[in-house]
Amino acid sequence: MNHSIEYFNLQQHKLYEYMVGLTQNVTGVEKIFTELIACLHEFSQNISIIGQKFHSQISSGNEPDILVCLYQQVSNYLLRLSQNWNDTAQKIKSEIAEPYTQFVLNFRQTNRSLNSESKKQVAEILETRKEMCKTQEEYWKLMKLFEQKSEQAQQMIDHIEKGNATKEDFQKLFNNSLRIQELADGMEKDYKKLLSITNEKWKSFHQEWDTVFANVGLNEQSRIMFTKQTVSSLLKLLPFDQDQSQFEEKVSDLELKLKADPKIPIKKLIEKRMQIQEGSFQFQFEEFVSFEQWKKNNQSHDQANPMQQVQNQWTIVGDKISEEEKKVVDKYLLSLFQIDLSDKCEQIIKIKQILQKSAGRNYLINQLNKLHTKQIQDKQAKFYLTLTTEQFMELLQLIRHWLNYIDLNEIYESEDIYDLLLKSIRIVKMDGKERVNLASQLSDIPLWTKVDRWIELFQFISAKKVDEKRKQAQSIMQQTQSTILKKGVRIIGKGLSMIKNFGAQQSNLIEVNESEICYMILDEINLFIYSLKLPSEISAEIIIQIASQQQQIDKDHVVKLLEKQEDLHNTQWKKLFKSGKVVLTHKTEKYERKKLYDYENKIIQGCGSCLKFLSIQDQPQKLLSLNSNFNKQLKHKIKKFYLGNSQVFSDESTHQLRLRLMSQALKLKQLNIDYVEMKTKVGIEMDVNNLYEETIKLDVQRSLHIHKDKINSNVLQSLLRIYAFYNQEVGYCQGMNYIAGYLYLTYQDQEIAYKAFDRMMNLYFKELYINDFSKLKTGFYAFERLLCIFLPDLSQHLKDQKIDASYYVASWFITLYSNVFQYNQRSALLNVIWDLFLAEEWKGFYKATFYIFSLIQQQILNLEFDEILHYLGQLIKSEIFSITTEQELIKYIQKLDKTIKDNVSIKKTILSRFRITNRMLKSLESEYQSFQLKLNKKFNQCMKR
Repeated sequence: MNHSIEYFNLQQHKLYEYMVGLTQNVTGVEKIFTELIACLHEFSQNISIIGQKFHSQISSGNEPDILVCLYQQVSNYLLRLSQNWNDTAQKIKSEIAEPYTQFVLNFRQTNRSLNSESKKQVAEILETRKEMCKTQEEYWKLMKLFEQKSEQAQQMIDHIEKGNATKEDFQKLFNNSLRIQELADGMEKDYKKLLSITNEKWKSFHQEWDTVFANVGLNEQSRIMFTKQTVSSLLKLLPFDQDQSQFEEKVSDLELKLKADPKIPIKKLIEKRMQIQEGSFQFQFEEFVSFEQWKKNNQSHDQANPMQQVQNQWTIVGDKISEEEKKVVDKYLLSLFQIDLSDKCEQIIKIKQILQKSAGRNYLINQLNKLHTKQIQDKQAKFYLTLTTEQFMELLQLIRHWLNYIDLNEIYESEDIYDLLLKSIRIVKMDGKERVNLASQLSDIPLWTKVDRWIELFQFISAKKVDEKRKQAQSIMQQTQSTILKKGVRIIGKGLSMIKNFGAQQSNLIEVNESEICYMILDEINLFIYSLKLPSEISAEIIIQIASQQQQIDKDHVVKLLEKQEDLHNTQWKKLFKSGKVVLTHKTEKYERKKLYDYENKIIQGCGSCLKFLSIQDQPQKLLSLNSNFNKQLKHKIKKFYLGNSQVFSDESTHQLRLRLMSQALKLKQLNIDYVEMKTKVGIEMDVNNLYEETIKLDVQRSLHIHKDKINSNVLQSLLRIYAFYNQEVGYCQGMNYIAGYLYLTYQDQEIAYKAFDRMMNLYFKELYINDFSKLKTGFYAFERLLCIFLPDLSQHLKDQKIDASYYVASWFITLYSNVFQYNQRSALLNVIWDLFLAEEWKGFYKATFYIFSLIQQQILNLEFDEILHYLGQLIKSEIFSITTEQELIKYIQKLDKTIKDNVSIKKTILSRFRITNRMLKSLESEYQSFQLKLNKKFNQCMKR
């Protein structure tokens, strides 16, 4: 091992020399740019001086007109030429030299860090081995002294027989020998312990050593790419008289050649410079050398150099597993592929002991992979290894023991963890129709919450699997490249711009690949995280922390990864809230939370069930007289049922009934305000009014102009002024005019309309306008999450088109679709939306909006960005909002939704189509406030680094 350290020490020196050479290359190019700028400035100044001399010649006044004209032309040309070259020099400085200087600083800093890291690694392993060798030497000395004392004891027996020594002398010598033996035994334990620590550090060093070289290689690759791009940009700034097409073709050919030729790894280049033949050096661990071995091989500890060569895998002496232990593991693994009813308690205990050894863990996962692969090849198993519940729980017990053991003892082996995670995703049991993988049962292991361990795993995959990931990325790029080329051939008649763009994409291929490789590794880690069912906070933290340390990662890739996490989270939500059992459980919890006991629970549920047999003409309010204790709950049920389940109140016969239900929903009787007094006071104190007067006047005049015969513009302005005066925290905001207008048109009574408007604003809409619109932003977030759950295809299409919910849903939120009245005299669908909102509050809004979306989903899926925004912007003008009766509305909807029948209630259809609950909305609001805002802040901070 001592020779090994010397080898790596020499390798570190050669690596330093190599990095010095790279630094000289970039600083040389940087110097060339500086000299070029100075040269161009000097050339520009000299040209300017000559131009000025020509001008001076003109000023002398002794030259004929023809020469003056010629001198003037030359002078002007030279001055323009001077200015052009001066501008070119400035551009080269700002666009070429300064960015390259910044790159050089970063490049040199990276190389310095890597050099310091490599020196530190060699120094640490050398110091650790020195301490182990010191203990080894003390052990041998004690054993040698014990051997000498034993020989003296044997000689003393002869002396006693001859009468030259007494038994007391022998006893004294024997006791001394025992003390030395005890010291030697203790030193032997210390020696073995330090030996194990040294070998562990030696193994870790070898893994990290490869990472250093990989990082040097990445830094060198960035140098090549950035220098290539910089020089290419320089060529574009410099004027050329001849055609550059041949030169560009040559550069493209060289780029293709560069991509085709596999680059020799930095480590092999260093070994070549060290003049060491490939394969002549083999990684070696320190072996325990007993005193007998030391005596046999070395008469002096100075000559001792114990080594063990490891051919196939690294195995630390003292951590080996015997052939008998291998048979125990093999026997157990075979039982996973066949029915085995025998008692395996003793076998499980033995395997747990084996898993405390690194070699045991490695052997278990390797053998499991081999057996499963063989089963797949023999077509006796599929991609997933499906176990019985008993087998699954047995294996889970072992894996949990494995993970807890290495976490407790801080023995983290990235390669074993990587292999284990890959396999745990494929080991499953069936729970009904659902497949449950092994990884999902390991989420509570403390190891997964340690972000540093995930970073180490990322580094391991980057170092060990980079070639595999690069091939995958190149394969993807080649497929994309082929598609672009085919498209270019098809449209070549239209021009050469496509081919130019294609060439530009080719020139960035290597850079894209590095970003893609980083993304692919993170995507794999994302899959592990999801399979482990880790909480959203930890999942996002892991991805962001890893991404913040990677220079190659693209911000869009990180966003994509976080969106994947969110989509996977949405899938779980969808399963959860589409389950009837969960809803029933939630209802039971709700009654318990509201302290309603079994008897009362039954009465309320019974009365609620009776409502479907009673029409509104049967006066269901009489149920309230049953018991005053249930008055509040029953009144809520009655209001909700008849607003949300009865027919659309579109004719005069039912209009008064609708007004009564709306007033009950808004609790207008409980609102004690004197409207006349408020109006009078506002008329006297005009300060606040003046602040919004002009805005209110303009909004009212242009919003409801088609209803002039039904609504008095001055009255509507007065309603809005009064609210702004008495609610100065909110004042007046656009959108309020539509809500106030709808209520006034509905009630046709100024005082009641104001009370209803005041209740609507303070109960539901006030929070949308205050605190920097935070409540509105929360609504946008909830809307997008719910859309992803209930209409995933539409949600994905809008994401692909980069359309945020705030682009189209804001006006629907702040007006509750009442801006429909800007274009229609009456609207049955608008009444439906308002009834559902008053019955179920924001739940009703989401359900109604998603139902409309479900009807127009197919049209939107066929549109692109601009067309979608235009379509959604014009939605309130569309035919569906202009229909005035429920029967006509049903006929129209039947064209879009074939499942709707003639006698169906449109409100019942909407309420039953999407199972959105208050619990969901509260959870989403809490998630946005406690997690999403922090996540966005952290993400932006990390991306700025």
